[in-house]
Amino acid sequence: MPIAETGQLDQTISIVIPGKSKFDEFGDLVSREDKVIYERLFAMQRTKKSDDVGQNLPELRTQAQFVIRHRQSQETLITTNMLLQHWKLIDGSKVNVIEYQIDDFNQDTQYGDWDVIICHRVPEV
Repeated sequence: MPIAETGQLDQTISIVIPGKSKFDEFGDLVSREDKVIYERLFAMQRTKKSDDVGQNLPELRTQAQFVIRHRQSQETLITTNMLLQHWKLIDGSKVNVIEYQIDDFNQDTQYGDWDVIICHRVPEV
């Protein structure tokens, strides 16, 4: 059975290399210029069970896995120095962006269908 079907890719993500944070004259964070690697990818967020992480429940709350179509060799490789931005639609109109640090990128070298991005949620500042 395949990891996913095309119709299950119902989430939108972006992959970026985080830029340096910029601060104003008062020391407040005003922006961060990210380098966008993939502006828009369709993904499926895999659900996890407590069995998947054993006794480490805090990890269950912050870890996530996203399934995407297989990246071809000529496309930019996804690496652990990148961030995944999960674009979630709230109340049908408002967009909430949740950032995840990429921990691992598992390529489907056998069938070339689906790749899995393993990441953990970045704490909000």
